Amino acid sequence: MKEILDFLNKCRTYYVGTVDENGQPRVRPFGFVMEWNGKPAFCTGTVKPVYKQLQQNPHVEICAFMPEIMQWMRLSGKVKFTDEIAARRKVLETMPELKKIYQSEENPVLTCFYIEEGEAAFYSFASMNEPTKIIKI
Repeated sequence: MKEILDFLNKCRTYYVGTVDENGQPRVRPFGFVMEWNGKPAFCTGTVKPVYKQLQQNPHVEICAFMPEIMQWMRLSGKVKFTDEIAARRKVLETMPELKKIYQSEENPVLTCFYIEEGEAAFYSFASMNEPTKIIKI
C-alpha cells in the first residue's frame, strides 16, 4: 500500500478514468490520495459528474506517470464510497487546502471513495508490455 501511495504522491497529478452516462470514457486529473482502512482513497464532491459516473459504474482506472524515472502505474479496481465523518476529517487533515471548497467534515457534498477490489501494476519503458510489479488490493 505504501508503494502505491508514494507513487501517486510523487506524481502529484494523475488521471482517473470512468465511463459517463452515455457509455463514453471520461478522464480527469486528481491530486489527492490517502490511505483509508488499508486501501488507497480519494475524495470528490457529490455534485460532480465523476461521482455520478462512479455511482453508475464503480469500475475505475487511474494512471500516474513519473517522467523523471520513466515509470508509470495503472491502478484499477472497483470503488466503494464512504461518507464517514472520520474519513472526511482525514481528507481535510491530509490536504487542508480542500477546506476552501468543503469548509468542514460536516459538509455532505464531500465524499470519499476507495479501491476495494483491484490492483496496481507498475511499468517502465524497459518492460512496456509487462508490468514490473503488481500489487493486489
